[in-house]
Amino acid sequence: ALPIDGLLADLGVSSHQFDEGDRGFSTRFDTKLDMRMDRNAKQTAADILNTYSEEELKHIFKLYGEVDNAGRLAYSVFHSRKEKQIETVNDLKTAIEKCVKRGRENQYFAQVFQALRIEVNKELDVLKDLLLQCLEVLKPGGRLVVISYHSLEDRLVKNIMRSGKFEGEVEKDFYGNQLAPFKQITRKPIVPSEEENKENSRARSAKLRIAEKK
Repeated sequence: ALPIDGLLADLGVSSHQFDEGDRGFSTRFDTKLDMRMDRNAKQTAADILNTYSEEELKHIFKLYGEVDNAGRLAYSVFHSRKEKQIETVNDLKTAIEKCVKRGRENQYFAQVFQALRIEVNKELDVLKDLLLQCLEVLKPGGRLVVISYHSLEDRLVKNIMRSGKFEGEVEKDFYGNQLAPFKQITRKPIVPSEEENKENSRARSAKLRIAEKK
């Protein structure tokens, strides 16, 4: 690959995908649970809900959705599908309604949908591949700019910019000098202002980080 001067990555789902009623990304539409960004991919969110084991469901809800009651949620999905396959958004809402705390419905469904979407599209694996490739193709002095929208993405970005490793541990040479491949331009992420959040509520969780290749 040719060396590049910089790369900007705006992660996650686009507003267009959220607003397309037939894609299954949004809780607002009762449509099929698809969630594939690449429509040529085979596995949909419905496939996951109807074929994964209870333990596998618990794992993705806890890891990717950071759901507090992931075990109870997985149990509800696993046993509900025995009576009726979970194919649509409303099917899923009905299957898990007893797991949702009153007053937190929107947040809870957003976490569940996030977990399914990440699993369907292998989003964290794709992000890791992108970040590793940036280490190879960025010129010295080239900049990596990433906008992330949830803590799982941001943690990977922060660690790779800090240390060059996803675990975040900084290697040092014999003399104690850090061997990190990037210089962090933003020690803390840049986040939207109150004014921007008022104009564009979907920006509220965005975090922008910048690093420069050494």
